[in-house]
Amino acid sequence: MLRIKITLLCFVGALFSSVFAQKCTVKISDEIASWQKHSPKKIEAFLTLAFEFNHVNINATDKKNVRIPILDKGFDTVVYSYMYKGVIYRKQFICKLRAKETYTISPCECCGIFLMVPEQNARRGSVKYMNHSNQTFISESGEFELDTLYKKSDTDFIHSSISMNCGFRPNQLFVADLDYLNPKYQYDQLKLKSDLEQELLDKEQLSFIRFSFNFLFLHEEKLLVSIDETGLIFTVEME
Repeated sequence: MLRIKITLLCFVGALFSSVFAQKCTVKISDEIASWQKHSPKKIEAFLTLAFEFNHVNINATDKKNVRIPILDKGFDTVVYSYMYKGVIYRKQFICKLRAKETYTISPCECCGIFLMVPEQNARRGSVKYMNHSNQTFISESGEFELDTLYKKSDTDFIHSSISMNCGFRPNQLFVADLDYLNPKYQYDQLKLKSDLEQELLDKEQLSFIRFSFNFLFLHEEKLLVSIDETGLIFTVEME
């Protein structure tokens, strides 16, 4: 069985001895009461959100600002959970928080459950893939960018784009085998299948993903994703 070793620099703060020297502020939007009055159904799931920023907790129903310690080096880790249609979901993402910045969490009306927007210098970033192996992969930089990552080659920095209405929510970045783009996984083929067949094909397609992580771009970050010579070790860092 192929064993894949993943190296993600400073992914979980508890596993590293980095010092939390500075702090930022995270708060829930002041407009939640208005949302509850005018669009209560739309924010049912949002109101169940519970976040853990570098081991500090904040809930979607909290009315106070929360001070969050920031990792001096590496990435900040956010774990969150919510309930949707009776099912509890637990997820996580990484990001790079800035000292003395204030981040506001609000409902997302488009393709996600929440947005987290900084008060200053709010810009999505880009990612560069560096492939040192003799294998060719597929890389995803955003919801609309799938590129061929040829052996022994690098991409340029590719802007990570998602829907205009939800630009500040986490999105998945990944590296996959070429079989990920087999035509049988495309919509025009899937729509001809039964629900069960579609579910099985979706799982099959996901099995070709070699490495993935969720990242929230906040301040025009530039990510470097590196694949070693064996094609088995993946590293993520900031430029």
